[in-house]
Amino acid sequence: MAYAALISLEHTIEHLLKSYEIPHLPPCCRLIIQFAYKDVKSLQELLTTLEVDINSKRLKAMESEIREAAFRLEDVLESSALHLSSSRHDLSQSEVPDGVLLANKVKEEIDFFTESVKKIKEEHYDDKVDQLPSEEDGSSRTDDDFDGNGSKMVGLEDEVSEIKNLLINGLSSELKVVSIEGMAGIGKTALARQVYEHPSISSTFDCRIWISIGTKCQLKDIMLDILAKLNLDNIDEIHETELSSYVPTSLKDKKYLIVLDDVWSQEICYELELLFPNNFKGSRILLTTRIHDVARYDALNHHVRKRFLNKESWRLLCGKVFGEEEPCPPQLEEAGKKIADKCEGLPLAIVAVAKHLRKADKTLEYWKLAEEEIPAIFNADDVMSKKLMLSYMHLPQHLKVCFLYLGVFPHGYQIAASKLIKMWCAEGFLEQHEWNILEDTPMKCLSGLVGRNVVLISAFSSSSRIKTCKVHSVFWHLCTKEADEDKLFHIMNSNANQRIEVQRRLCIHNNVLFGIKDVRKSMASVSNARSLLCTGPHHEYPVPKCLSFSLLKVLDAATIRFYEFPIEVVELIFLRYLAFTYNGKLPASISKLHNLEYLIVQQYQIILSFEAHRTYLPMEIWDMEKLRHLQVMGSDLPDPSSHSVPLYHLSTLTGISARSCTEKVVIAQPLPVSFFKLRFLRKVTLTGLGFPWHYMRSFGKLPLLEVLKLRCNACRGRVWKTDEVRFQELRYLLLEDVDLEKWRADYFSFPLLEHLSIRHCYKLKKIPLEIGKILQLGLGTTPTLKQIEIVDCGESVVASAKQIVDEQVKLGNELLQVYVKSSADDRKLK
Repeated sequence: MAYAALISLEHTIEHLLKSYEIPHLPPCCRLIIQFAYKDVKSLQELLTTLEVDINSKRLKAMESEIREAAFRLEDVLESSALHLSSSRHDLSQSEVPDGVLLANKVKEEIDFFTESVKKIKEEHYDDKVDQLPSEEDGSSRTDDDFDGNGSKMVGLEDEVSEIKNLLINGLSSELKVVSIEGMAGIGKTALARQVYEHPSISSTFDCRIWISIGTKCQLKDIMLDILAKLNLDNIDEIHETELSSYVPTSLKDKKYLIVLDDVWSQEICYELELLFPNNFKGSRILLTTRIHDVARYDALNHHVRKRFLNKESWRLLCGKVFGEEEPCPPQLEEAGKKIADKCEGLPLAIVAVAKHLRKADKTLEYWKLAEEEIPAIFNADDVMSKKLMLSYMHLPQHLKVCFLYLGVFPHGYQIAASKLIKMWCAEGFLEQHEWNILEDTPMKCLSGLVGRNVVLISAFSSSSRIKTCKVHSVFWHLCTKEADEDKLFHIMNSNANQRIEVQRRLCIHNNVLFGIKDVRKSMASVSNARSLLCTGPHHEYPVPKCLSFSLLKVLDAATIRFYEFPIEVVELIFLRYLAFTYNGKLPASISKLHNLEYLIVQQYQIILSFEAHRTYLPMEIWDMEKLRHLQVMGSDLPDPSSHSVPLYHLSTLTGISARSCTEKVVIAQPLPVSFFKLRFLRKVTLTGLGFPWHYMRSFGKLPLLEVLKLRCNACRGRVWKTDEVRFQELRYLLLEDVDLEKWRADYFSFPLLEHLSIRHCYKLKKIPLEIGKILQLGLGTTPTLKQIEIVDCGESVVASAKQIVDEQVKLGNELLQVYVKSSADDRKLK
């Protein structure tokens, strides 16, 4: 993938210009590397300005040229840096090579890259990219035209009723917009069509107009389409500048319903909004879209999310294969339901399979075979492929690579958003800015994919962020196919691994493959691999190691148990992400990985008691200045020495025990208390430590702390005085199984708190009424508190929560929800 290759090359050049290897190259070499950097940035800009065309061979060829040129230069730069680093460590100073030969090689490759850039730009501007495809080439003008024996779509009855009610009865006489949102092929157009053609709709509205928008809509064409459907005479004689006045004039005396099908941009919504008069006759706009921001372009829109089918999947499959009247033969029913389930409720997928089955032998043997060949059936359906590809092609460049990368996880995998974000960052898919350290930008990328309905949310976290997500099977197959073709990653299998030498990432969905000699041989041929991703099920037995990739940046082997520390790892100096399962002690040589940002060491089936002896990490861990995430189960962090440099980039520290929560670890000495070794921590969970409550003052000084969970007597004592400290950025606070009786706070203790959860705090008398009461001091800030959860606490705590609700309503916060749960019942106060 061209854009991903350029971003990776950009990061490589930035790292090289800042690293200690560069002094070993002549100054002229540094200068030409800087020129190459400018070329990289210019190609990135070129790619972001290209118009989308899913059929342009020239566009695909140009991206391939850019990708190959970027790969070639990055390989030379990193291989040279590796050689210089090895020479610096392995040879005496007098034996270090002068770098002239190496510099010549680097200069030669940069000259080649520069000439390639020049050629690519000239060809682009001389030979313009082909025109956009017609609507039939991928637009969803017929997004839900399921052309099967004339059968109706099933499972829409409730949704049709809901939207009809909104259009006819549920809204005021003002002009209102109702939007239908959902992923490609889910049935948005079919739903809108059934509403549009319903007798109660046709009898309610004087005028009904259906407009298919698509990806390349022009306002002029839309206006002409509207006027033509209004049966106006002499439309061709209307001057283009007068069209925008003809449309509202023609509609102003009518109670109209206009369907805008398949809308792709907010801009067209704003333009069209000016055309439709608010005549206070109960007129309506019904809009369908794949994009959440389009569906909610106006905050006052009424929004309906099209759901996936459940039991209706089998009904739809039967109707498309056998027709409305003919039943499915009993012997095919079990296999048929399994086939329908594999379509995961997506009508487009069900119809694609139904078209295939309708033409094939209706035997049990064939249907069982078809169940195993679902991916091939999906890929063979041109209509389906074009509709899905359109969603992918219209992603911004920086989101395309993030989307395809989801295919490295097995089919149906529940992907932890925290892990996905770390891997995106480690892979270098995103522009590097300081705020990336806090992972805000990657989370926005994930939200962007969700908002474009190519990624589905499975669960939310305690702080209301995305916790887990997944990819629908049709998009997963698209990801793996496109990624392999674009050389983003290759999924290893037992036999078809030919010509993978050019791949940059190898993915293992079954760790047993490491035991197959031919697979290991194929992997060894990928000398320039940057990632080895073992994302399948956990494998407890020893497997042969394949770690001979000197340029590796990401090694995710968390599902492989190592019985001995893989010492080869410490020679992979470019590693940014390292995850594996190992029950032993880390060696001091781990600090040789000076580029490492994410270190995750899990333990295999070991339960440690609070009193259990735990090993300490090597003191050299404090030398790994780039660490952002440190997770080493069963080990503790040693006190830093007086010469240790604070781990300023560390935002997550997990797996350690109370022994590591020393003042020397948390607070830098002899600096003032306000300077922290771990100042980027955003989430802290403490369990069973028995700290006095005043220790929380130190955590209150963590400037970026957003989530604080105190469990099982993490702190002990009758009184917690939070009126003496401010948690400036805290969004989520959990108190669970603590012996707290009195909690004091003032208006500034938790200024940004959104979620408060109190569980099994049997001695607590009440929640401080000052929580969230900022407005009373005249600061003009909207209260942030959204939810209070109370589980098995006293009635006085519940009563105080009710008081807070009443107070928040007075302050203008009507969104606050209070949930009260007990072993007897669940209650909701508001």
